Amino acid sequence: MPLTYRIDADAGMLIVVGEGAINQSERLEAMRGWLGHPDFRPGLNTLCDFSAATSTPTMAELREMIALIDRNAKRIGKKKLAVVATQPITFGVARQFQTLTDSGPLNVSVFKDRRAALGWLHHESA
Repeated sequence: MPLTYRIDADAGMLIVVGEGAINQSERLEAMRGWLGHPDFRPGLNTLCDFSAATSTPTMAELREMIALIDRNAKRIGKKKLAVVATQPITFGVARQFQTLTDSGPLNVSVFKDRRAALGWLHHESA
């Protein structure tokens, strides 16, 4: 599966990894999966590593994902979401996602480097 996730309860973090081509149904299925996972809790900071992804969502698909986030805002809680995007197109789409989520529960930041993303997630301010 090109989109996988795991919840590290000890670290208090959701880790999402995207590799290869990812379609919208896979994105939404993964999102519903972690939202329904017994270890998922509000405010669980998230690392999304798309450095090995070869596809990006369209603007309509971004809006569909944001609608799912908005419908589950209480369940998600205020949290930090770090996106790792090494390819220019992926970085640009991640920045669009960041802009579109400005008013929701997510504090999104986009990075070209996983270490920087993890450093930001571990910093206290949300």
